[in-house]
Amino acid sequence: MSMTIPFVVNSALSTENPELTVINKNHPRYDNAVRSLADKSVLHVHKAVFYNVPVQVKPCQEVFCATHGAYIGVVAGWENTLNCILSVPGAVHFHVDSIAIGEEKIRNAIDEGCIEMVEPWATPDLYK
Repeated sequence: MSMTIPFVVNSALSTENPELTVINKNHPRYDNAVRSLADKSVLHVHKAVFYNVPVQVKPCQEVFCATHGAYIGVVAGWENTLNCILSVPGAVHFHVDSIAIGEEKIRNAIDEGCIEMVEPWATPDLYK
């Protein structure tokens, strides 16, 4: 018997008091949420779009945003950013000065419809 563990999604900015929703196997967006969650991140949601915010940023670690990639959101460190964008044609990422600035840019991209999570292996270019 397999057991599915529920998890929590935050709909507030990471700098504000959390607004948490429990996502379990019976939730209609469970599969989408599970697919969206990157390692060492907290899953946030804005206008029904899931995005990641790192649990922590180590000293001297840079912060990036990925707005078109296998995972989207704010990312701590270049190696983690590569995990979001490798093998994604047209991947979009950029450096930001802080998690708060990155999250603002992610939410603006969602508001403008300029953000997309894609399956890197599901692109037609790989089969040409």
